[in-house]
Amino acid sequence: MSSKNGSKSLKRATLEMSLKPFKSLEQQAIDDVCAEALRQWKPLLDMAETASMLLWISDGSEILTWNGSLDDSFEWAKYIGFANEEYFSHIQDKDNPRIARIYTDNPADMTYGSLKRIVSSFKRIARERFGVTLEVGATFDAGPEFAYSDFKYKKHPEINRAELGGRYVALKADYTVVCTWSKLKEDAASYAAYPGGIPEGTPFGEFLGKQCASFLPELGFDYIWFSNGFALSYFPWTYLGANYDGTSMPLADQAELSANVMSFWDSFKRECPEFRVEIRGTNYGTGMDLAKDYIPMLELYDKNYLEYPAPNSPWGALNFDFGLEMTGYMSRIAELPGETYPYRFYPNDPWFWQNPWFDLYDREPHDIYCPLSVARLNGRGEAESPGVIEILTIDTEYGELNEEGPAEIIPHFKRALADRPDEPGILTWLYPFRELHEAVEASNERSGDVFFHDWFVRNAINEGLPLNTVIGSDVYFSMNQVARRKLKETILLVSACWLEGDKAEAVASHVKEGGRVLLYGAVRDDRLLELLGLKKAEPLEGEFDYTLSGEADALELEETRPRKLRHYGMTSGGGLSETLADASDVGNGLAGEVRQAGQSRAFTVSRALPEWNGGRVGWVRGSLPFEPSGVTHLPVRQSDEWADASGAMRSMLQQFGYSIAQNKYAQSSASALMFVKRHDNAYFFVGCKKDTSVSFRLRFPDGEPLITGQTTVIGTGAAAYALDRTFHDECRVFARQERNSLVWCREMSAIPTRKKQSVRQLVISGLMDAELTVYPPIAALEGGRVELRDGHPDGAPIHYERQGHKIVARSVSDSVSVTW
Repeated sequence: MSSKNGSKSLKRATLEMSLKPFKSLEQQAIDDVCAEALRQWKPLLDMAETASMLLWISDGSEILTWNGSLDDSFEWAKYIGFANEEYFSHIQDKDNPRIARIYTDNPADMTYGSLKRIVSSFKRIARERFGVTLEVGATFDAGPEFAYSDFKYKKHPEINRAELGGRYVALKADYTVVCTWSKLKEDAASYAAYPGGIPEGTPFGEFLGKQCASFLPELGFDYIWFSNGFALSYFPWTYLGANYDGTSMPLADQAELSANVMSFWDSFKRECPEFRVEIRGTNYGTGMDLAKDYIPMLELYDKNYLEYPAPNSPWGALNFDFGLEMTGYMSRIAELPGETYPYRFYPNDPWFWQNPWFDLYDREPHDIYCPLSVARLNGRGEAESPGVIEILTIDTEYGELNEEGPAEIIPHFKRALADRPDEPGILTWLYPFRELHEAVEASNERSGDVFFHDWFVRNAINEGLPLNTVIGSDVYFSMNQVARRKLKETILLVSACWLEGDKAEAVASHVKEGGRVLLYGAVRDDRLLELLGLKKAEPLEGEFDYTLSGEADALELEETRPRKLRHYGMTSGGGLSETLADASDVGNGLAGEVRQAGQSRAFTVSRALPEWNGGRVGWVRGSLPFEPSGVTHLPVRQSDEWADASGAMRSMLQQFGYSIAQNKYAQSSASALMFVKRHDNAYFFVGCKKDTSVSFRLRFPDGEPLITGQTTVIGTGAAAYALDRTFHDECRVFARQERNSLVWCREMSAIPTRKKQSVRQLVISGLMDAELTVYPPIAALEGGRVELRDGHPDGAPIHYERQGHKIVARSVSDSVSVTW
């Protein structure tokens, strides 16, 4: 797909594939596999300026054992299940069916020479048959599961031990991965970069860098991909790490741990400077990684070691934690090391039993539309979408190239990119990429603040917070006034815990000049306390009675809602210490509080003063409902008797005119995810429902949304919608009326009118003396091509008033035709 000016939609399209489809190493058979793989995905490749094929060969041990001979065979990922099974406590039984088994009766005997021919064939076939410029990438994974590795686990087990402060650290004794700052023991074997053997104490980063500098060019690779948190964290699969074990934080020295991570990168890039490194990253966000492992992502960006940030994590397909995926994604792209950023989709898995498109997603495209509703804002205030799409992977665990997958998936990519955000959504996360790094550098004790910063937003998104726009703090504070004005219609979501000094003053000024800000977390700056009408008191922790005003989600099952809060200061930015400075303040809007032993603390506040010219500030103190725990992948939720305070974030949007309430069967029903993106002046409601019985009640500042193609009852204060399991629905029309009526908004044939040949026609029917607000495309609005007529395009004109980028008609009844 190309844009109207003929340019490509993407900078690059990346396909990922294992070697399993190559069941024969005859040259014609290799060529046939390469051609079929590229043919199936050619519609995606046609959307991009360039393409790449990322080859999942083994687990990276083929690089470690490379000695320069193309005739040598190597161990490759020809298994289904967990290799090196002794390192997984859940499959210790030798008869466990999850232990690795060969995927086919007679797998190919892979040599380095045959791998070189595969790389060459991909590039040649792409160029000659498809006219595509194709790069090929190699991969390195730190873990044990993909292939058996004598190098990692028999010859050099020392590289799987992490030493910090003179002691070895691990969360699980049986699961180890390569520690990037480890050092190799002496080895007399011959390696390409060390023909005389590995000297004692060789840093692993130096060894891998030298091996890659030989391996990559000799076999024709153009770059290398570090997988599953490699080169970042020794604890890639859990939200815990060297600095947090689930009960205590901080545990590590920030300077030491960050220096260890950077020592690998400095050594690797010194030995292998000519090849691009791309990273998968961890399953977590920037702040989460900083809190648990002090990962110095800012330094990696500043040193230009990366061209792209890590993409969105594919873990959501397995744990359905899409709030975590969206939070991590936005935190990584708030600032960029280069010009664009990637999005990654997980349709197949060549190592294990799941092929998510078919057996986890049920062919539902929620993990396409939700992440692709995300936009980052640049210094000009413009929305930027990903320039790279990556497909993990195009083959299954049996080496199948199933063309049903791309045939069904690619149209969703095209639609999502055609409707990509071109301005901020209703909420924009001001992400302090630099400040979070500086906080933990200044004091290890700030780890709890940083932990809370990302995890609270993850919880809020999982509770339905419509957050899908992000701007980095470096970008925001460097913007000129022209760019800042583009943020006037969005609500800035900002953590108060890092906002101090001149930056706090800038955010306060934004409010006083008519802007809208929703703060969360502990307030430390006096300017913000004054803005919110708060003061500090003794911090409290433990158990609280909890109340929150505003419209709550409706429950079909009559049950007692949790009215108690359990607050742990260590992971929630300290104790609760904010109270109202003056309860009689006319601008005060206390919306929620907590009480403990006769003492109260403010929990949510909304405030607006007449002199702010429409400006408003809201605040949610927030608390994480996590229990101290042992080693788990994800935090352990408190029992249902305790409230999840992250739901207050969505409730607070009501103070800004947005009500996004949900109807559920019970309190335990999983909230639906909803995001609101803007494209060509329209609103798009994008999201997914883990529980398909959940529905919505929507009201915006312009009234009740009339979603194209949907029917609802308006006049009740909020429009009710069921929406699909995955939804991606346009809305250009809002209505406000006193009486109830059944209203529908439908796309109708674009037909000629007296004035013009229309491009589109929307018909709204069932109105009763309504105020109707329409958001037409900007070009049609500026060109004077928008018409409102009574009932039909040839009906009587309906007078409307233009207000900025929208038009408003009053006292409208029955049916209305809107054309442009």
